[in-house]
Amino acid sequence: MLPDSRAFPDDSRRKYQGTGRRVVRSAMSGSPYPVRMPASPQHIATQLLGDVGTRLPHTRAVARQASMVTELLEDRWKCAIVDAAWLHDIGHSPTLSSSGFHPLDGARWLRAEGFSEDTCSLVAWHTGAIWEARERGLENELLSEFASPPPSALDALTWADLTSSPSGELISPEVRLDEILDRYEPSSAVHRAIVAGWKDLQESTSRIEQLLGVRND
Repeated sequence: MLPDSRAFPDDSRRKYQGTGRRVVRSAMSGSPYPVRMPASPQHIATQLLGDVGTRLPHTRAVARQASMVTELLEDRWKCAIVDAAWLHDIGHSPTLSSSGFHPLDGARWLRAEGFSEDTCSLVAWHTGAIWEARERGLENELLSEFASPPPSALDALTWADLTSSPSGELISPEVRLDEILDRYEPSSAVHRAIVAGWKDLQESTSRIEQLLGVRND
C-alpha cells in the first residue's frame, strides 16, 4: 500500500473567494446582457483545491494522464476530457460541498459557472460515480440532471483518475482501487461503491490500456 494513501484528507476550511471570471459584452447586437467567460480549469482547480489535502497534485496528474488519451476520442470530447480532468474533484472543496457527493456538487457548480454540458456531465459521472450515487440515494438526481457521457469518454477519465495516486504519482488502477478501499471505512458510501463497481472500473481502465497498446505498437 502507498505510504501516502491517506494524503487526501485536510482540515482546511478556507473560504473560496471566487474564480475571477472575465465578463465580456455579448456579441448579440443590442443585447444588454454580458456573456460570462469561466476562468480556466487550471485556475479554478488551484483556487478550490489548493488547501484540500493533496487534491491539487492528484488533479494535475489526472489532467496530465487525460492529455495522453485525447486522440482516442471524438473531436467533441478532446477538450472536454482535459477540462473535466482538472475539475473532476472540485466538489471536495468545502465551499462547494452541499450533498456530500462530490461529482454532483462539482458538476452543479460548473454548470452555474457556464461550463459546457460535456464537461459538466463528465465531472458528474466520473470514475464510477453512478455506484456512489446509488449508495447515497442520489441516483435519480444524477440521472435527471446530467446526461451520461459516451463510454469512451468516461473510460478515458476513469483511466486518468485511477492511474494517478493521491500525491500525483503514476500508479496502476489495481493499486489505486486498493488505496481507496484502505482510506475509507467499509461502512462508508465510497468504500461500498468501489466494491460494487470494482468490475466495471477495472474493465473501463482495461479498455483504455488496450487502445493505448494498439496505438503504441
